[in-house]
Order: sequence, then structure tokens, then C-alpha cells
Amino acid sequence: MPSNDTRMSMLAAPLTSALMGTVWLYRFPDKIEHEWKKLRSIYLGKTGSKANLPYAGLLTVLRASGATSATLNPTSKSKPPQFLALSKKLPAAHLRAAVALWEQALLQTPAEEISLAYSSDLADLFASVEPEHVAVWDHVRHGRRAVDADGWVWDAASSNLASLVAKTALPVDGRTIALRPDTENNVMVWDTDHLWSNNWLDARPAKDKKNDSPKSAADESQAPEEWKVRRHYAALRVEVAMKSLHSLPVPLVVMTPRVSRLSNQINGARTAWWAPRSPSRPLLCLNLGGKGKYTHLEHTSRLALDAWVRLMDEPVFPRGPEDTEFLPVSAMDLSGEPGAFRALIPFSKSFPLGKGVGLHTVAALADHLSEVTGQDLVRGRQVAKVLSVAARKTEYGRDATLLDDVDLQDIMAAAGCSKLRILALYEHQEMRTRMQRLLAYHFNRPDLASGMPDDEIAELGCHTEVLLHRAPELLSHGSHHDQRGALTDALPGLEAEGTGVLALVETEYDAKEWGRQRRAARRGEEGAVDPYTLDAKPEVSRHLARHGVLAQFLTPATKKLRSKKKEREAESPLEALGMELAADFPGHMAIGDMLRSAGLVHPRLTRAISTGKGLKDRVAHLGLHMRAQLGEKHTHRTEEPKLMWVLTAFVPVGEHWETLAYLPADRGSSGGWFNYARAQGLSRSRPIPEGSRGDDTLPRRIDHALFELARRLECGYVLYVSGDSTRPVWPLLSNKNADLLPDDDGLTNGRPALPGATLAPEHRPRAVIRTTSSADPSIPVPALFHEIGEDGNENDGDKTSNALFQLDGTDTTFLMSRRPHQMDGKTPSAKSGRNQGRWACDDKEQQAETWYNLTATEIAVIQRPDGDDALPYALTAARLCNHALAWEHRTRHPLPIHAAIQMDKNHPAHRRTIDWEADDTTG
Repeated sequence: MPSNDTRMSMLAAPLTSALMGTVWLYRFPDKIEHEWKKLRSIYLGKTGSKANLPYAGLLTVLRASGATSATLNPTSKSKPPQFLALSKKLPAAHLRAAVALWEQALLQTPAEEISLAYSSDLADLFASVEPEHVAVWDHVRHGRRAVDADGWVWDAASSNLASLVAKTALPVDGRTIALRPDTENNVMVWDTDHLWSNNWLDARPAKDKKNDSPKSAADESQAPEEWKVRRHYAALRVEVAMKSLHSLPVPLVVMTPRVSRLSNQINGARTAWWAPRSPSRPLLCLNLGGKGKYTHLEHTSRLALDAWVRLMDEPVFPRGPEDTEFLPVSAMDLSGEPGAFRALIPFSKSFPLGKGVGLHTVAALADHLSEVTGQDLVRGRQVAKVLSVAARKTEYGRDATLLDDVDLQDIMAAAGCSKLRILALYEHQEMRTRMQRLLAYHFNRPDLASGMPDDEIAELGCHTEVLLHRAPELLSHGSHHDQRGALTDALPGLEAEGTGVLALVETEYDAKEWGRQRRAARRGEEGAVDPYTLDAKPEVSRHLARHGVLAQFLTPATKKLRSKKKEREAESPLEALGMELAADFPGHMAIGDMLRSAGLVHPRLTRAISTGKGLKDRVAHLGLHMRAQLGEKHTHRTEEPKLMWVLTAFVPVGEHWETLAYLPADRGSSGGWFNYARAQGLSRSRPIPEGSRGDDTLPRRIDHALFELARRLECGYVLYVSGDSTRPVWPLLSNKNADLLPDDDGLTNGRPALPGATLAPEHRPRAVIRTTSSADPSIPVPALFHEIGEDGNENDGDKTSNALFQLDGTDTTFLMSRRPHQMDGKTPSAKSGRNQGRWACDDKEQQAETWYNLTATEIAVIQRPDGDDALPYALTAARLCNHALAWEHRTRHPLPIHAAIQMDKNHPAHRRTIDWEADDTTG
């Protein structure tokens, strides 16, 4: 065995029948369908709601009161539940009481009239069923390379697994920490002795505290402000779920750890937990709605608690005689030591406890998972160690390899232009000076750093020119959006034959302050205005795009930029200027992203792809990204759902690369393949198209786009697709269908099997590769590394890795371990969490930092030519994750997908699909 055999263990383990446990299946008689429909009809009459029945409230009551998993199936409007699955058999009286109480709460029965003696045919049917005891494993469909099951099976197994994980305390940092399951298949640290805590005064750097030291005896007698010493708390929360990976024929248990930062008030929160008195019962996971002081229990959670209080005779909230609301005012204040009711902070914001659990805690959880399951962790074998080949490197922020290349004009020609023009639009003199110096540095004219004229073309180096123009009215935020079109049209230098025109644009933006103002506006505070409605950026970007000009925005520096002390004397004026600008990371990133939007690709990409065991054949590399964007309101949509889908292509042209993007046809606008810069201009000037992933014509439209490109290519192409967003559209992108094959027409179960599968063979992709980031909880994170020596003995390996691993048991699925670039920094926080968990950390400043652990990208080679090994395709995908055009570090997806994602993000109407005020659950 070779001495460099490295193995990676994931935070996941294979499942067996015993581990998945058993359930009691309550198969309802056929007449229950009539009772469900009758109840829904009465519910409609009482509430006017045409929504489905809130089954989640009933399930929450059953899970909490019976300390059991609970799943109803199916749960659609047209197909009401036909059976109930519980991990523990409940007495018929308990089951009847739970259903009767839920039904009364659902139908808004006055509190004084709610009774266990309530007559309910639905509850009687529940109680009349004699359940069948079955193994969950028996309801999993096992294939040669896939597993599949109905939705209730995944839920039941996940709940059983969460209970299993919580039965044994977690040993870490010299402690034995009890874990408590909740009703949503998480396990959580609840004991206050094992919560993490900190305050702002302790979290501040020592140098800041020194500056605040008392200057006199009078100052010393003053106590610190209350908010500085108020204690904040956070807890370890771990999602436990049954999952699958592509081409692995066994289900897995996957654990996803998070730092749950607890709020000191309920206002604005979205998720909360309540702990029953009995520690054997799971925590009730509750959903909250409303804003600010109007925060309230969401309807389903209210129903669940209403039924719980009467079923268990256990009040949830302390109540006084004056309290008339179910959620009393006294429950709003969660300050002090956490009690039985706890809420997550309502949105991501500054907090004296950082996100992330660190490497040490992930390793402890991995050992715990292996111990409680009795299984070896899911493993992979290292197949490539060096993935960063010919990646972008900068000198004091400048991409010298690209900008000083003797063939730069040919690189520009491949991007569709002979030279570049940068329109620098500013409002304030400080920004003008900053832009001037940045442009002089990046485009090799240090002599112009101290002076460029306004409204005149200034020739820079690197086949680039610049035009500086002051446009305060256009750039200032305000409600005068109707004037911005004319103001943009009047700008000088918008058009130039054969020249790619880019805009570096000043804007003002303070995320914290804007977030505060937006929340105030949503609360209806007097005089408060949502600053996003006054934001100039979207309108300026859209109007510039009408002229084919791509805007890149730059915000003023919030604090003085100080470069590091010179290690040596500069050898040239350009280097001297670079040293002075070295600390302006946002400025350098803006220039880099501006060049990315121009579509400039250095020939180093060829070397990155073909080095070692990478693909040697000359092929184009395509990327497909999708993102659904809901309307402004999620409960009552005011807009039709939109679907942004972007195809990009990196096509070899001689020694260079042409970057293309596909634009779907829109109302009154033609579509087709354009060079990357032109496509972005057209995209930004148009609205995001309406549509959804469920549209039957979507796969055909994408196949048409692939056909249009394939027929003009002189080589084949490889297609990379984002598994996060495209999996529901094509059957063979789903793990459960890994055993299926398309028919002669490229169909599976009557649907296009894969992108391009319905095309003629000569126009189909040579390979289809799906990449999925561990930001998706279905992808486990790396936990441990081991080195296997020539003697076969296994020893602990490094704690981190940036290598590519092939999963054991499959020849087509690979995991790329990704070490966050912050872990490579020289700051003390870069090493936080490597050798200890947060429980053993006495340094309060470190507690306030983000603790990083490894992430992963799954690379599944879905389709490839017969006889071809999957490794070259997977390795090429991994190399392309290390080759962003405007970023020195890794990306979650390969370059073609990343370029498509950036194109989507730059759209003026881009908005996160998830509400901005969602819980901070990703830490």
C-alpha cells in the first residue's frame, strides 16, 4: 500500500435496519377521507382560509406529548392523510384526546368550551385503528446504486436517529454534555451550564478596552453601560437526518452542527423552543410570525400549544390576571439566564458569540456518531492533492499575470472587444481620488495616480482608457428614480466602437444601518423609510445596461485604510503605489469583478484543466445555474414567481478562451448566445423572467440553447450543473434515480432524463457533472483525516485538507474538501476551534469570532462516455472550483457555474429567495 494513502471521514455514517428503528403504522379506514374533507370545509367556513389543513400542529402535539416521531401521509389538498406513523405506540385515549383538542383549537372553539369529551368522528377513527409494528428499513427501496423511500420514511428515520444520538451524552472538552431532541429532528444543548455566554465588554479587543480605561477617579466610579455587560447566550444545535449520496446504495445518517445564538427578546424572532417539565419529552419547536412588538405565535404552533396545554395540563407561559393574549407580554422579555422558552436571534447581526463550532467540535461529534451507531464513518480515498493549478494570483491586489500579458489584446478580442473603457462615476472627491489611484495602479499608469482630468479620455496601460465624471444627482439615493434614465442618457462616453465599456460607480451602503432603518419602516415607526426603496444602485445598473455598460459599485471606506509596514523598498513606481494601496481589499475586488464581467479569461485556464490527470481533450465547459425568486410577500404573493436560469460557456478559441452566456427570449426581446459581457448588459436591462422549475417546457428550452451552441462548436462540451437548484428538473440528477437509464429518445419516465439528453448524439454533452455544496445539509462535512502507511497501520493525519476524495463504494461520486481561506490567515482567530471547543475557550475575544470548519463540494459524474474513467472529469471540476476569474480562493461550484451565479447576482432585481429576516440558522 502506498505511503501517501490518505483517507477522509465525513460527519455521516451508513444506516442499518436496527439503527433506523421501527414505527407503528396506523392505517386509517377509507371513510376517513370524508372526515378530512368535512373538517377542511368547516375550517374554510370558520376562517376563510383556502389553505391546506395545518397538520403540523397535530404532529407537534403528538411528538411532544408522546415523546415519539409522528408523520402523516399523504398531506396534499387532493389526497388527505391515509395513515399515521409513530415510533411509539400511544394509548387510544391519548391519540383521541390529541386529535379532539387539535380539532377544537382549529375550529376556534372558545377556550371555556374546549373539552376532552368533544364529539369528533375524526378523533374516533384515529382511536379505532389497531397499529401495525413495522421496521422502517423495510420501506426503503434499495437499488444497485441508489436508495429511495416515501417522505414519511425519511422523517420517521430522522426522528428515531435524533433520539438515538441524544440518548448518549456528548464527550468534549473534558465535559459530558447532555443533548436534547426537539420536534424537528434536531438535538440541542439545553442545560444552561453548557451554554456558551459572553458580553460585549469582554468580547471587545484588548486595545479598545485600554482606550476606554478611566481617566480619573470620577470615571472609574461609573459603571459600564448596561448593554456592554448584558450577557448573551448561544447553544450547540445539530440537525440529524437520514440522507443519501449519489451512487451509494445505502442510506446515511448525516449530522450538521450549528451555533444557535439565543435572542434576549422575542420581538422579530421566527423560531423558538419550549421545554416541557419532563426531560424525557422533546423540545417543542415553534414558529413565530409578525414584526417587532407584534410578534406572535404562528397559527400552526398556536394550535399545537393550545392542544398541548389541555392535554398535558402543563402551562407554557407564566400568566397574570391581566394577561389576555396566549403569548403574554411577560414572555416577550428573554433577557437573563435562558429559561424554558428560548428564541433564535431574528436575523444575522453583530453578536458577542461568533458563528461556527470549529474543527475540534466537528471531530468530537464524528466520534460520538460512530460510537452511538456502532458504524464506521463514511469515508473517501484521496485521489488528487493539488487542485489549485495556475490559479489567479495577485500582487498587492493586482492581477499582473492577466494585465501584463503580451497577448492581452488577443484575450480582449476573445471577449468581444479590442480595448476597454472605464467610466468612473463619482459623487465625492475622496472617492474620485481613490478610484483614480486604483485605476492607475491596476492598469499600469502610476504616473496618473496623482491627477486625471474630468470628462476627458485618459489613456491607461493594458489597452484600457478611463473617463472620470461627477454625477451626484444620478448616484445619490432618493425617490427620484423617474429621472435616472434621462440622467444616465446624458452621461459622456457611453458608446465607443469595438470597445467594451465598464462603469466603476460610487455608492453609499451601510448594511447594519440600512437593516435597522428597514426594520423600523416595517414596524411602522414614524418617519422611518425603507432605504432600499430609495437605493440608486438597481436603477443606475439597469439604465447603464440599456447602453451595454456594466456597472461595478464601490462603497466609501468606513475606516482609514492602512497598509502593512513595508518589508522592503519598492523596486518601481508601480510597486510603490501597490504597497500604498495594498489594504484596499474592497477596491481591488471591485476592479477584479469588473474585469470578470468583461469576460476576460487568461490562457492559464488551459493549464489548470489539463495538468496531471485532468481532461486532456479540447472541449468547451458549460455551466447551468437556476434560482427561483418568489413574490414580495410569501404568504400572499403580490408578484408571479420568477425563475432566473443562466447558461455560460467557456469555449477554447486558438490559445485563448471565449466566454459566452445564453439569454432566454423574453416578451418583445430576442434570446440566444452572446459574449458574456453583452449577455450581462441585456440581462440587467430586462426583468427576471416569470416561471418555475415545474414548467414542462423548461427542459426543452434549455436543450434548445445547448443545441444552438453545440452546432457551432468545433469540439464537444462538458456540462456542469448546480445540484442545489437543478435536481428537481431532470430525473437522473436525483440520487434516487441513479439506477435508471434514459431510453433512445433521452427520456426517463416520459421526462427529459438530463440536460441535452433529447438532442441528437452529436449535440449532446460529452459529460454531465452535478456539483452540490455542503451549504446543502444533505452533503456531510469532512471531520477526520487518516494516513495509512506502507505497513497498513492507520495514523491520524492533518486536521485540514484541500484535496479531492473518491467516496468508498462508488466510482462516480467525489468529495472535494474545502478549507475556508480565513483559516489560512495569520490572525489568532484563524486557528480558533482547531484544538478545543468553545466550552474550553477562556478567551472572550475568541468566543466572539467565527470558528471555521471544513466544507465540501460533492462532485457526481452523472454521465460520461462509455469506457471513460470518471476521475478526469471530477478532477477537472475540482480544478475549476479553484479558478474563479476575480477571486484567489475556492468557490463552491466550478468556474462556469460560478460565472452564471455572479451574472444572476448582478441583476438589478436580484433578491434572495429566502426572506431577509429569516432566522440566523447557518452559523
